[in-house]
Amino acid sequence: MKAIRLSRKIHKWFALVLGVQLFLWALSGFYMVAVHIDIIHGDMLIENVQQSVMTPGTVLVPFEQVANAHPDASSITLKTMMSRPVYRIEGAEVRIVDANTGELLSPLNEQLATEVATFHYAGDSGIQGVMLVENDPPTELQGRPLPIWRVDFDDVWNSSFYIEPSSGEFTIRRHTLWRVFDFLWMLHIMDYDEREDINNTVLRVVSVLGTLMGLSGVWLLFYSFNNSRKRVLTQ
Repeated sequence: MKAIRLSRKIHKWFALVLGVQLFLWALSGFYMVAVHIDIIHGDMLIENVQQSVMTPGTVLVPFEQVANAHPDASSITLKTMMSRPVYRIEGAEVRIVDANTGELLSPLNEQLATEVATFHYAGDSGIQGVMLVENDPPTELQGRPLPIWRVDFDDVWNSSFYIEPSSGEFTIRRHTLWRVFDFLWMLHIMDYDEREDINNTVLRVVSVLGTLMGLSGVWLLFYSFNNSRKRVLTQ
């Protein structure tokens, strides 16, 4: 009888301590499988992802002119931004130059950043707000370097597009379902700071305790069946 009481007590305390986290694991896991990953990524929000590759013959400013104007460049690449040809210049910092006019576009101003975001936005909602994030970045940026432009759209998704001001690149998109996913992911892996470390100490400890709770349940089940068998034999 002592062993039975001990097994029940151990299982009860494990369940009491770990019950909330086990529920959060189940809830977050359900959300992760119930909402398609493409929706979480916000694929329905974007368009014009693939743009045509520019060739030197389609631009007015020759490569040599750009190279001479930027002698510190380690690489110069011809690319497109909103279907317009631009030179991407890498050196001490990234810069973009209009390949038709030679105008330096970096860093992007608010109007140009808004145009880039709108060009890639697949919806028809208006702009709710535009801001240059220079400090205290939201966790949804996941450590990306600052400054960065944030363009918010007035849609049902509460969409936010982030534009890199130096390169003019559309980097990431965020929306309500992604933010819910990110919050539940934090609860799932128990990394309440950076939400990235799936091998953190807290998760390991709780996982071990959860395993012990399962084993204590097996122990309790063994004694329950054993007692049932004894009662049947004594009848």
